[in-house]
Amino acid sequence: MSAVERKPLLKKRPSGKFRMHEFQREDLSRLVEQDNSANWSEMGAMKTSTVEWLWEMKLKHIPNPRVLVITTKSGKGTYLESLPEVLPGWDVFTVSAQRTMLVVGSRPVPVDVALPDPLYMRPVVVVAHYHCFTNRGCIPQQKQQVVELPDGSSHKVPILKEDGTFEMTEPKFNFLMKQHWDMVVCDEAHRMKNPDTQWTSNIKKLNAQYKHAMTGTGFINNPAEVWSILNWLYPKTYGSYWKFREKYCEEENWGGYRKITGIKKRHADEFRELVRVVGVRRTMSECFPGIAEPIETVIPVDLNPTQKRMYEEIREDLHTLDMQGEPLHSPNVLSMLNRLRQICVATPEVKEDYYDFKQDRRIIKVKLKEPSSKLDAVMEVIEGLEWDDENRQQVVIFSNFKDPLELLKARFVKSGITFIHLSADDNEKVRYEKWHEKWPKKEHQVFLCTLAVGSESINLSSAQRAIFLDQSWSPKDNSQAIGRIYRPGQTGVAQLIYIRATGTVDFRVLDSNQEKMGWFRSIFGKPEEESDDE
Repeated sequence: MSAVERKPLLKKRPSGKFRMHEFQREDLSRLVEQDNSANWSEMGAMKTSTVEWLWEMKLKHIPNPRVLVITTKSGKGTYLESLPEVLPGWDVFTVSAQRTMLVVGSRPVPVDVALPDPLYMRPVVVVAHYHCFTNRGCIPQQKQQVVELPDGSSHKVPILKEDGTFEMTEPKFNFLMKQHWDMVVCDEAHRMKNPDTQWTSNIKKLNAQYKHAMTGTGFINNPAEVWSILNWLYPKTYGSYWKFREKYCEEENWGGYRKITGIKKRHADEFRELVRVVGVRRTMSECFPGIAEPIETVIPVDLNPTQKRMYEEIREDLHTLDMQGEPLHSPNVLSMLNRLRQICVATPEVKEDYYDFKQDRRIIKVKLKEPSSKLDAVMEVIEGLEWDDENRQQVVIFSNFKDPLELLKARFVKSGITFIHLSADDNEKVRYEKWHEKWPKKEHQVFLCTLAVGSESINLSSAQRAIFLDQSWSPKDNSQAIGRIYRPGQTGVAQLIYIRATGTVDFRVLDSNQEKMGWFRSIFGKPEEESDDE
């Protein structure tokens, strides 16, 4: 049955879970007047439902409008949860590089269907993830034909062209690029920070009447990354990256490398104003004053002798490179800094240690193993929590590295602690089931994930505690992770537990984050005179 012939499908009745708040009404009244816009609000400030109402309001004059939402793999689940209730009249298609299916609520229709063509007489939203716009999303499928076999059975085989190559069908990527979209929404838009990446380049080529960017962080590493979002929204106004960077950013020359060191004070107010002209920003405490600010706890730990020995060895190598004038951003230095961060978490076992003459640097590959004072501290925290029929205190654990999570899983199995591990290998459906279906039931005490996999677009607010074995160099990653428990739905006081190895790079990462957060507040925070009045 084709998409045109398919009968209307039953929709879930709205439960009232998603109701429009007054701050959303205020934001919508402004955003609806702009062709292209942004929402810079913090995590938990209801950006998803706001944008869904926004495109309904902006496109109400268009028959059967087409909306494309670009988000993360985990982020798809957020739209599948909210759309049937916020916009029950819309059909939702979810797209990956391999297949396309119609989704009703969170339930896929058990047949593959074509992407919506112009004759499909219903409003449609297509939800795709960023990787659909890279080469992985551009791989065409082989055309096939049915061949009758001598035994009477049939078999599908690829169609060969005259030159012996396979004939290919048009990939999903091409359809997305050729389609006219009434509105394109980029969720987690800071992922477009690098204008040279494939997905950023291709997303900027999409044919869209209206565009909307959503991000609570704005940038990842430095303020100039905001340019890529502004360039997507208003390419004529913000055409040159280097002019934008030169105007707004302080720089230093590090051995021929121009490093951003801050925001030019004389243009700070202008920078702050331009992001507010483009969009709106709300803090979560402003939107939901009843949710208590999180409490931070630092647990200091010491390295064991093996960790100390290897840590000091690598630190000596870094000192030598520094004396030789090796810049901080060089592959040698970055690689060693990453090893120091790993060593702070658990005992390193060197798997490879050699000098790569082609890359002109030392390569050290380690695997983390027991013992680990950080993991000991985690177990002490969990042992102090209540877990019985009357009170089930859950905890979320983040790390930049996979090995410590595997070590923790082994400890949990041995101790009888129930857990859920959100892995990069999980597909979209499994991810959605883990955080949306299983975790809120409180049958598992611990939720494990790396910052790369679990810091965006999922709701873990049934837990009041989050433990960080280590932190990212980017405050964006850390803030996003905090937003998994410090968000609407949190009924207690969120507790953030940081386990830091004394006298190590853990504190250098903290200093870097504080510096970058100062830049962020200069752009997205309230002006000083407003903050002083509060």
